[in-house]
Amino acid sequence: MKNATDFLIDISDKMDKKMSIVQNVVIDGIIPNMEFSEPFGMRTFLSVVKSPIIINSLDMGKNLREEFVKKIQGLPFPNGGAPIAEAFKESVAGFKKFEAAKGPVARRIVYVTNGEDTDSGVLDYEVEKVIKDYPVQVNIVGICMSESNQRTAQKVAEMTGGAFCNVEATMDVASLRSVLSPVIDAINNVKPAKVENPVVKVEPVKEEPVKVETPAVPVVEAPKAAPVVEPIVRPVVDEAKEQARQQQIAAIAKAQSAKVGKADLSVVEEANAAIMSLLEQNKVMVAQLLEDSQADKSAMDMLMATVKENEDTIKELRGANDKLSSQNHELQQLVGEQAASIEALTNEKAALQKEIDRLLGIANEMLK
Repeated sequence: MKNATDFLIDISDKMDKKMSIVQNVVIDGIIPNMEFSEPFGMRTFLSVVKSPIIINSLDMGKNLREEFVKKIQGLPFPNGGAPIAEAFKESVAGFKKFEAAKGPVARRIVYVTNGEDTDSGVLDYEVEKVIKDYPVQVNIVGICMSESNQRTAQKVAEMTGGAFCNVEATMDVASLRSVLSPVIDAINNVKPAKVENPVVKVEPVKEEPVKVETPAVPVVEAPKAAPVVEPIVRPVVDEAKEQARQQQIAAIAKAQSAKVGKADLSVVEEANAAIMSLLEQNKVMVAQLLEDSQADKSAMDMLMATVKENEDTIKELRGANDKLSSQNHELQQLVGEQAASIEALTNEKAALQKEIDRLLGIANEMLK
């Protein structure tokens, strides 16, 4: 079964001033040790307002070495957040789509990141969920990682059968290959030697910032001759292939000092323009949300004022009702008193009428 490798390159603002290290790692360390007859792809990832932006720089398939180098040399300036866990889920979805069309492959992911997920993602949790039913080897090349992020990266690599290493600064090819050897071995199905401490710290190389506005090339030191490098131990060594690889290492090392000048600035400008466009769109969206929120607040204030007025009216009506109830009670008492008076008067009238009738009877008797 062929390997298929997906490279996930972190271009968030956490990678600011670290892109030369990324280029050194990929161009000088990984590319010379890749098998380009096998399919691979490349994605860059960042986020704006916690909305992940994951770009397919190279679709999964058979890609050329030169195209891969060009994409790495043309990485945009770091910006935005770092959706590391989301990039993993996107990569897994990409593998499933590729396998549906091309058939099963041995899945490999190579992260190049500082390991800090700013979008509240949890990489080891997402990886653990997926690999139960869908094995994926995750290899992580840390770029100036903190100790806590290194522990997480080591955990993810171990649970997936991958490898981890950390690079602190740009270094020569021999030193870089030594640091990257666990990851390179894992990618090439060679059981990596146990490394007690995969973290190699070197004093960082002071770099002049690259400015896109002008094609001027920063002053760089004259290229150094590529050091003689012992070949990586493989189960079977093809001497002709190894010699060709050594020549490629020397050529890339020589070109490394001038890679800034050779970078396609139009590609960099285009990528940055796309990011700025996304930022502007998000600014408009945020402004609209704020405007809608303000409108909703005004409507809510009006509704609350109406409710308050209704509450006051209800309170007045309740007061009037209580007053009317009290008056009605008083009237009922008065009616009762009047009814008693009327009954007494009626009884008195009946008694008087009876006395009148008696007197009239006596008078009639006397007149006879």
